[in-house]
Parts: sequence; structure tokens; C-alpha cells
Amino acid sequence: MSAIEKAFGVRAGHRLRLVRTEALGGEAREWEHEERARDGRLIALYESWFRGAASPAGGRGGGGGLVKYSPNGWVMRRSNAATGRRAQVGSIGC
Repeated sequence: MSAIEKAFGVRAGHRLRLVRTEALGGEAREWEHEERARDGRLIALYESWFRGAASPAGGRGGGGGLVKYSPNGWVMRRSNAATGRRAQVGSIGC
């Protein structure tokens, strides 16, 4: 199991596939991954981001985080800042 699969909490036997990556300028990046079961069923979607590291002058960077969504778009887990782009009304963060 890869380090990113461990960080996202992907179950053994499932696979994580990168479906989108986007450079947002500077060090900022966004990624989207799919978690799939052995039979190919979509288990979850993940949006993750990194907004940059701390500056040499001692300032703080934007950090990073992730949101895990069910196949229906419900927020299942949130880490750090929220993007909420796929979240449906009434979703519950875990």
C-alpha cells in the first residue's frame, strides 16, 4: 500500500487512481483521486490540495487537506480547510 493510500485510509484490496491534477500557481496544487474496489465499483472520491509551504521569512503557508466523498457526493471525511465543491446540502463531515 502506498503512502498516499495510507494517508487517505484506503482499505486493503482497494486501489486509488489519480484522475486529475492541477497546478494553481506557485506551489499550490489540487488533486482528485478515485478509490475503487477489486470489482471496479467506485467506493469514494477524494479532493486534496496543497497551498504552499511556509515562507523563509517565517510566514505560514496555506497548508493542505482533503475531502472524501461517497459515490453520491456526500462528504464522508474532511481534513483541514474545506472545499465542499461536491458536497450536497445536509452532508455531514466525519
